[in-house]
Amino acid sequence: MAALLGAEAAASSSSSSLSSGVKKEEGDGDQMDVDEPAAAPAAAGAKVEEEDEEEDELEAFMKGVQKQVRTVDKADAVKLGIKKAPEVLEAAEPGEDEVDEEEDELAKVGMSAADILALAAKKVKKGRELAVPDHKNIDYLPFRKAFYTAPPEVEQLSQAEVDALRLELDDIKIRGAEPPKPATKWSYFGLPAACIDVIKALEYAAPTSIQAQAIPAVMSGRDIIGVAKTGSGKTMAFILPMFRHIKDQPPLRPLDGPVAMIMTPTRELATQIYKECKPFLKALGLRASCAYGGMPLKDNIADMKRGSEVIVCTPGRMIELLTTNSGRLINLQRVTYLVLDEADRMFDMGFEPQVMKILGQIRPDRQTVLFSATFPRQMEALARKVLRRPLEITVGGRSVVADTITQVVEVRPEESKFNRTLELLGQLFNDESDARALIFVERQESADKLFVDLQNKNYTCMPLHGGREQVDRDQTIVDFKNGSCPIVIATSVAARGLDVKQLKLVVQYDVPNHMEDYVHRAGRTGRAGNTGTCVTFITPDQERYAVDILKALTASKAPVPPELEAMAQAFADKVKAGKAQAAGSGFGGKGLDRLDNERDAASRAERAAYGETAKDDKKKDGAGGDDGDEGEQAAKKVADLEVQIHRGPAPNLEKGKMIPSAASTTTPAPAAPAVDSKAAEAAAKKAEQEALAAGKSAGVAGAASVIAKFNAMLKAKQSGHAAPVTDHSTEAARRRDPDATDYHAIVWINDYPQKARWKVTNKDTMVHLVDSTGASITNKGIFYEAGKEPGPNDLPKLHLLIESNEEFRVQHAIAEIKKALIEGATMALEAEQRQQAGGGGGAAIGRYSVI
Repeated sequence: MAALLGAEAAASSSSSSLSSGVKKEEGDGDQMDVDEPAAAPAAAGAKVEEEDEEEDELEAFMKGVQKQVRTVDKADAVKLGIKKAPEVLEAAEPGEDEVDEEEDELAKVGMSAADILALAAKKVKKGRELAVPDHKNIDYLPFRKAFYTAPPEVEQLSQAEVDALRLELDDIKIRGAEPPKPATKWSYFGLPAACIDVIKALEYAAPTSIQAQAIPAVMSGRDIIGVAKTGSGKTMAFILPMFRHIKDQPPLRPLDGPVAMIMTPTRELATQIYKECKPFLKALGLRASCAYGGMPLKDNIADMKRGSEVIVCTPGRMIELLTTNSGRLINLQRVTYLVLDEADRMFDMGFEPQVMKILGQIRPDRQTVLFSATFPRQMEALARKVLRRPLEITVGGRSVVADTITQVVEVRPEESKFNRTLELLGQLFNDESDARALIFVERQESADKLFVDLQNKNYTCMPLHGGREQVDRDQTIVDFKNGSCPIVIATSVAARGLDVKQLKLVVQYDVPNHMEDYVHRAGRTGRAGNTGTCVTFITPDQERYAVDILKALTASKAPVPPELEAMAQAFADKVKAGKAQAAGSGFGGKGLDRLDNERDAASRAERAAYGETAKDDKKKDGAGGDDGDEGEQAAKKVADLEVQIHRGPAPNLEKGKMIPSAASTTTPAPAAPAVDSKAAEAAAKKAEQEALAAGKSAGVAGAASVIAKFNAMLKAKQSGHAAPVTDHSTEAARRRDPDATDYHAIVWINDYPQKARWKVTNKDTMVHLVDSTGASITNKGIFYEAGKEPGPNDLPKLHLLIESNEEFRVQHAIAEIKKALIEGATMALEAEQRQQAGGGGGAAIGRYSVI
């Protein structure tokens, strides 16, 4: 006990006794290096001495081991030709490496708003990255894929009878080893009795062609590629086997993820599939979730916490769910049945990275089913990367419009399309008042303009495109289906999977740019055996799209107008002569790279509009590149100041006072003169006009303007050297103000996001900063919106003033403020992403954490 008391006394002794281990003071009986008995009872002293000796032996042994390890590592490095052997690191606490890496990043980043926001964006992106699991080390539950046993009526069919039946069922073509025979009755599939009851209640008389062949194939455990024309019942072909698959597996445990996942490219298609599943879910006692961008994330989080056997989702929202709360919200270890509906679009270059990330989270021995109305050959190689021994089932040929749809293609000038649309709508509603019409356009602006034009003609209609809020898009579809809004003007966002029974007319107001889009647009009508009409407008100058339209008409054996055939032939001749380039299929784009390039181009255009030049532009400008460099550097000096610690008292930044330089705080210097801003602006404008008159580009003219303004301000400063001298030295400041400090720094926080400013200036943070650093920190100035600058007699922009008599305290305060700014900026970016995910201008979305 005495030894322990002695140790406490040693720990609480003065700093001098801690810094010299060999000196002895009163009460220092239990020092680390025991050279003589302590002034404590003999037994206790001997015991402590033995413990210390044992610890010393252990330390000596570990040092010897580490020395041997270093020797072996050096020898291995010499053999392998490595210049520097890896160092032996001591055991670190969990997360210590991450903390060190974070501190290194913090030390490297500057204090400018751009640097802080860039690091915050990096942290947000890092938090949203998906870690690829090691499937070999995960103990997955075993599951069964094959449930189908052909009934005697099907098993007894000969090969000739099977071929005749497939020909009768819309000419089914099948590729792959050992395909099952098609079944033409619901009772042949071995579905649960509850499913059969729901099918009878929905009055589905018999399986369609794709269902007759695909359901036996899927229930046999095979991966398939199903290609069938629109309205042929593809959704039922994959959800019925899915329910049998789920019912064979053990029930979900707490925190288990879904068993089946259905992924679609559009929100509307996801909603439609979810609604088609509902009758079966209720009968089978299962749960499903529908997750897509635009709906509140909190609803999806609540569904995931409750648990769902089925999830219908879009790729973007699924990645968001997988990265929420560091991946603890949802796991895909139970997913054994995966459906990619409209698979061609899922494997378009824009979607492929997202889809492959999600597939990497799912066990490799899953069953994968791909369905679509079109499936170009160039997509097949991509699709087969995720399939095992697939069967390819094609019904009615690839990229074919159903024969229940009357196709009309009209070649007409742009100005006559609106009147022709009014004529078609008049005929439709005169013949059938309860009909629906869907008009497709290429751009959101075109949809809004046509909406206004039709409303002016007293037609009840609504636009449907990606620029509208998700709640408005959902309501438009509901109104379209119930008849309160019989006309919808849409972009291709509605071309995939939209199913409205009374839809009798599709008008392709703007011609689609590839064949697959034409097929999907036309397929919105004439579904499930109903008839419909598709009218497509093409202008004489759009001959490059005539080839694909001609292919679609020929494939579906529809009449081809002579004008279209002549346009297609003329364009084909131009392509052969090398005067034109053939239109793409719509599936060969660069996807995410293309979007990045478009954003960069938009950013360069915006910088040019504000008189700044990007690095790429400077390289292209050639002779004007040097001027651009000088102008950019001058602008950077003014707008992107780094935080520096100055010796001397803090400057007076009241109204009309200028910021003294670093030199002026140590030696007497003249006060900065007032600069004539009007004269500087006039010089800048004159330089810009001269550059434009000389034939220079807008970027070079902008740079010349910045340089002229900078030079005018510099001359004004130089001309004011004769002004009265004001002493800014520390000694003079102390005479004026006894509380003046030896060091100060200013951190400008005006240009950071609101959450970052709030984070660093709220009371709790300020108290913590002062307590932890020992420096004086004061919030000064007022907030100015972007683009506004304080005038000569205005208060300065919002900033933090750090003051202390010790330089290290100011440095510590700057580092802590930097951390708070990064944390606040990260919060702002995350909030913005949650707001976008929640549909933009809706109600505020709460933050959830799953424990």
